[in-house]
Amino acid sequence: EPADTAEETDPEIHVLDEPDPETLPRLYVIKEPAVIYAAPDDSSEELATVYSNDVLLMTGTEGDWTQVQYKKGVEGYIKSSHVGDSPVFIPKTGESYYVQNRQVYVREGPGTQYEILGFALRGLTVRVVEAGDEWSLIKTEHGLTGHMMNELFGPDKPANEVTELERGRYMYIDVEEANLRESPSLDAMIVGYAFQYDRIWQISDNGGWSKVRTEGGVEAYIFNNLITDKAPPNPFVKTNRKLYAAVSQANVRSSPTTDATVVGVVKLNQAVTELEANDAWSKVKLEDGTIGFIRSDLLTNVTPPPAGFTASSGTLYVKTGAANIRSQPNTSSAVLTVVRFGDKLTKKAVGKDWVMVTTSGGVTGYISSDLTSTSKPSTPPSTGGGSSGGGGSSGGGGSSGGGSSDKNADLRQRVVDIARSAVGTPYRLGGKTMAAFDCSGLVKYVYEAIGYRNIPHGSDPQARQLGTRVSFSGRDFSNLKPGDLIFFSRGSGYHHVGIYIGNNQMIHAVSGSGTTVTNLMNYPLAARVNRVLD
Repeated sequence: EPADTAEETDPEIHVLDEPDPETLPRLYVIKEPAVIYAAPDDSSEELATVYSNDVLLMTGTEGDWTQVQYKKGVEGYIKSSHVGDSPVFIPKTGESYYVQNRQVYVREGPGTQYEILGFALRGLTVRVVEAGDEWSLIKTEHGLTGHMMNELFGPDKPANEVTELERGRYMYIDVEEANLRESPSLDAMIVGYAFQYDRIWQISDNGGWSKVRTEGGVEAYIFNNLITDKAPPNPFVKTNRKLYAAVSQANVRSSPTTDATVVGVVKLNQAVTELEANDAWSKVKLEDGTIGFIRSDLLTNVTPPPAGFTASSGTLYVKTGAANIRSQPNTSSAVLTVVRFGDKLTKKAVGKDWVMVTTSGGVTGYISSDLTSTSKPSTPPSTGGGSSGGGGSSGGGGSSGGGSSDKNADLRQRVVDIARSAVGTPYRLGGKTMAAFDCSGLVKYVYEAIGYRNIPHGSDPQARQLGTRVSFSGRDFSNLKPGDLIFFSRGSGYHHVGIYIGNNQMIHAVSGSGTTVTNLMNYPLAARVNRVLD
């Protein structure tokens, strides 16, 4: 028992040190809203709701939970996935930031389900038009406006900036008219124009602007929302013309694809009626009534050698200044092209006075035998010799007999003849052969057929580079000569061209109609006329 006289003593107390808040790890809320619970269980009491970048002090961990202290004396548990060591980036409306990833899509709306409008490259500046929780409406320094995920841009400029992506592909103009600029800026000088469905070569792309090369060889910049990778419509156009198989055997298919069922076969030189065509396929009717599709490049409009011709092979050379290649072995048939002194021809068949040949450009037709030689001539013929053999004229296409005051009258007539021979040819964007033409491709074909070289493909560069301007007024074409080029405009640049053939008419290639003759009195007013042959 305790002694009555013993001195009473106090019990010993052990004091535990409280953690110093200054030494506790700092955490940041990275997902909002987040909840602090009384226990590591989301069914326990909710003590507080916290938001992005709120600061918490970590006092421990338990499974998937982190024990934390919060202001106002709140202590509890938060899901570990809702906190991190660094604050999250929160964009502010009106502020500018930098793209962090190599290539980031800009979308029509705030989500990956929305259409892609374009992209921005690493290091590119974007300005926040309207900040959002996960996505923000932004505008890039190149002028592209759309939505971008907040986590893909930030305040720090990254290393290894990407300025552009190499492309190397064809694109198409997606608006009625587009400006081509000297540099990728709306303030840059306009160096040309492109028009709807024009094909251009995309060299590179910075997300807002593309460096492109036109069919005419002009390199410039164009805003990305003016172009598309989708080829323009390629409808079948009615032609109703007679064609012939140009290969030993060609399959006729049930639909215009090489996977379609074969419904017939045509042999070399066999005639078919082409009902309609696009840039790749011809819908044809065979002699037995079968209707199907043949690849257009397997057909030709050149009539097979008539009776009296014998198949032959070998090489011939043009020995006169210029000679016509015609569709049939007579001087009244259409002129397909014109060959010049020394040009090489491939012999296909031989008749009494004519030879069936193929030019180096792939045109097959007939030339008068006396205008060719089996050996390459070394001395050009003298000028002024007039026409020879009905197949062409010597002297490089000058006047016949020297008595005409118009030295280029013969050449102008050849231009008209060749253009007329193309009537009925289908339209194809980018076309420049007798298989199919577009408007400037027809001009290129016709003038290169009489000896011109390096003619640009495109009505706008042709207007600016080919020939000299000729004055005219409204629908008064009295000052024009056959062979003149007539250009049309929608306000800036030139989007269409035709070849004047006299009598207020022109021949031109038109989408939906092919190569056709048009009365200029019933056509929109011309904007410009150029004369190639003075």
